[in-house]
Parts: sequence; C-alpha cells; structure tokens
Amino acid sequence: MSRTTRFADSAGVLGAAFAALCCAGTPLIVSAVAAVGLGFLRSDAVLWPLMFASLLVALWGFWTGWRLHGSAGPLVVAVVGAAALVAGIVFIHGFPAKQVIRAGAVALIAAMLWNASARRRRSTIPLGIRRVTSRI
Repeated sequence: MSRTTRFADSAGVLGAAFAALCCAGTPLIVSAVAAVGLGFLRSDAVLWPLMFASLLVALWGFWTGWRLHGSAGPLVVAVVGAAALVAGIVFIHGFPAKQVIRAGAVALIAAMLWNASARRRRSTIPLGIRRVTSRI
C-alpha cells in the first residue's frame, strides 16, 4: 500500500472537517484562520470546493481501506458523516446546521480512527494466515 493511499482518509477528513467547521463559524477555527492572516479563506467560494474535494479524497481512502481490510464499517460511518457535513453546509441553516456539521465531523473522525485501527490490525496478521482467511 502506498503512502498516499495510507493517509488519504486522514488528510481528506481533516480538510473536510476544517472547511465545514470554518463554514459553520466555529470560533476557535475562525479566529485561528484570521490570526495567521488567512481570513480570505472564509469565503464559501473557497470553502465549498475545499470541502467537496477533501470529502472525495477521504471517501477514496476509506474505500481503499475497505478493500484492504475487508471491514465496511469505517466506510459506512464515513459516508454518513460526509452526508451530514454536506447537508449541514448546503441544505440546513441556523443552529441545527451547526449541530449536524459537528456530528458529521465527529463521525468522520471516528471513521478515520476505526479505519486506521483496522488497517493496523490487518498489517500485523502474518501473510500465510491472511491468505487463508481471505478465502473463507
């Protein structure tokens, strides 16, 4: 497995969560972005494409993880989290949107940790046993 594949889900999740939480106006993220002089990133014209591209990278990473370790759980949780992020940014407005965005970000981070754990468990199984269990 290449390094790109190994970190695609993590990088995508972090990028999407950053963009979505910035769109939601999370005070810590908004003030940090402004403090480092990147206030121009607060535009929806920048954040929406960043979020969608990051979600695509993350979902590709989860899909390759599913193909590697065979556990569909992280992919399913990631798809639900991605749908919540998109719904919170695009379709839902006001206070409920912030709650949906935060729930989507938490779901994506949980899926990222679950996927990393499943990948790590898969890599510690000896090759001979891995071949036998993959045929069952």
